[in-house]
Amino acid sequence: MINEADLKAHGYNVTSEQTRVLNEHYHDPKNRWALKEYNARGIGRNPDNYGQVDMYLLVNDNEEIENVGYEFNGCPTIAFSASIFTEEIKGLPLEEALHMTQTSLDEMAAKDNCEECTAMILVAFAAAYENYQNRQKSIDEEYALKMIETTLQYSQQSCG
Repeated sequence: MINEADLKAHGYNVTSEQTRVLNEHYHDPKNRWALKEYNARGIGRNPDNYGQVDMYLLVNDNEEIENVGYEFNGCPTIAFSASIFTEEIKGLPLEEALHMTQTSLDEMAAKDNCEECTAMILVAFAAAYENYQNRQKSIDEEYALKMIETTLQYSQQSCG
């Protein structure tokens, strides 16, 4: 059980509602599976500890994220963090989800706070975005791979 007092004791300024959402995703992670039908797949990997997040996207004809799933190898924090992230991007236009991801990566870089679990989730999405763009250009690839050490470089690239 995640409680508000413990989070605040560790320097996190959270509300009761945020704590409730964390607990919901901690006890019942959403989207924690590989999609059977997808048109984008990205892998975020941590070369230091072999942690990995595989993200699968089903992007519809309007370029909105119709469905999303993930699998991971790493710390348990990934399960509820990826659950929250995937629920936030589901239904969004692909470009809006990329912008949200870029903003998060930029904020992590500015704070010099690269939480590895969160970074793997974000770069897995960035890799899936790249894979989707490549597939739209008829480049035949199963997935795109990004290492978290490239997070800062990726966050500074243009998204055009």
